[in-house]
Amino acid sequence: MKTRKLMTLLIVLALIVPFIASCRPAPIETEAPEREAVEEPADEATEEPADEATEEPVDEATEEPEPIPEPEALDYDVEIYGELENLDPREQIVTFWYQHSGSREELMLSLIDDFNRSNEWGITVQGEYQGSYDELYQKIVAGIPAKQLPSMAVAYQNQAATYAGQGVLLALDPYIESAKWGYSKEELDDFFPIALAADYLPQFEARYGWPPYKSMEVMYYNEDWLSELGYTDSPKTWDEFAEMACAAAEQPFSGATGEGQSYGYVYSIDASRFATFVFSRGGNIINENGTGYIFNSPEGYEALTFLKDLVERGCASQQTERYGDQSDFGAGRSLFTVSSISGLPYYKSAVDDGAGFSWSVNPLPHTTPEPRMNIYGASISIFESTPEEQLASWLFLKWLSEPEQQKTWASSTGYFPTRASAAELLSNYFAEHPTYEKAFGFMSMDYGIESPVAGYDECRASIEEMLTAVLGSADAQAQLDVTVEHCNEYLEEAAP
Repeated sequence: MKTRKLMTLLIVLALIVPFIASCRPAPIETEAPEREAVEEPADEATEEPADEATEEPVDEATEEPEPIPEPEALDYDVEIYGELENLDPREQIVTFWYQHSGSREELMLSLIDDFNRSNEWGITVQGEYQGSYDELYQKIVAGIPAKQLPSMAVAYQNQAATYAGQGVLLALDPYIESAKWGYSKEELDDFFPIALAADYLPQFEARYGWPPYKSMEVMYYNEDWLSELGYTDSPKTWDEFAEMACAAAEQPFSGATGEGQSYGYVYSIDASRFATFVFSRGGNIINENGTGYIFNSPEGYEALTFLKDLVERGCASQQTERYGDQSDFGAGRSLFTVSSISGLPYYKSAVDDGAGFSWSVNPLPHTTPEPRMNIYGASISIFESTPEEQLASWLFLKWLSEPEQQKTWASSTGYFPTRASAAELLSNYFAEHPTYEKAFGFMSMDYGIESPVAGYDECRASIEEMLTAVLGSADAQAQLDVTVEHCNEYLEEAAP
């Protein structure tokens, strides 16, 4: 009985289960969720997020990280410089050798005292006069073998190249580029291009000096004498210069004082003067890489023969005593002279004590579309010592190059500041010295660079011997060729 009931129940269940399964709503649950997962989310993932990921983040990634390469540029020898960003220059004592004498030394010592009192690190700078530029150079050369050297010293670029070749001078680029101790791009842009270009030594591919001030060659001219000769302006071309100079030799200035013959141009034998004449014609003294002298070019030949012709015609004459070009100009017996702008105070005194005429300065005549100046001057270099002493020296140089200190130096010496912003601080000085202000405007002009290479001192001597020979009776081109050959020999001997 029980078995029969159980069999009946199993049969009923077998009939009911398939019926229930056939009534289950399976299509609704498998289609709608799949459509949401495949269509709507797929549109969001392939269109909207893709646009955001490929456009906005990529633009940000290519623009904002541009400054990142800066640390790569700051590549230096840690053994020489130390860990720059972590160095402590406090309480360092550094020595500074210079050639300044008289009132300029007094001013430099005053500036040094200001720095010693005011710098936050307690650095002490000791300034020491070492004689003329040449005497200073010879003392340093003599001290190199035993490394008996100052912390820093005034040095022309070719002298710095000699020191660098001996392995005792410090490249300044790591300091300049340092985030902590150096300059921002805006600060560097404040320096005149020539101020930064001159101290780059091509033989070493680095900067070995820093320029607190500069000078340049300009043409001094007697305005009153030009008026008497019928001219309304100074010469802009070399042909005009020759015409006016020869006219002056024939018609002396009515206000001239003292005794002696009058000339259109009284000159001194000087290698920088020759370079100035070459630059004004578009030429150069040395090639761009500093590997060879090239002044036996057409521009060098024209510069040399032009002066020779003026001498032979009686329109120009060499000075007969040291600074004779200044005294002859002040006495009204030289219409033109070419000299450093740092001589402005001395020319003013010569005129005031002499013929008392109106005078001014201008760029030299030129064959280039615009004037091309010879802007030059010694900078200050740092010798290898300890990382802390080196950094302390750099901090003094940086302070000395600030606009306020540049204004103080420029307004007392006649040199030019190397930063454009210093002009804002010189407004009163400009008002009192309009000729200086006029010349300061020439700092932005095109320029040539003399030879920032080791061996240029010897080359300068050869150039001056060449000038003396050619302005006598020697052949110009032959002398140019021989002198270039000698200078290239000096260059090869002194090459690092």
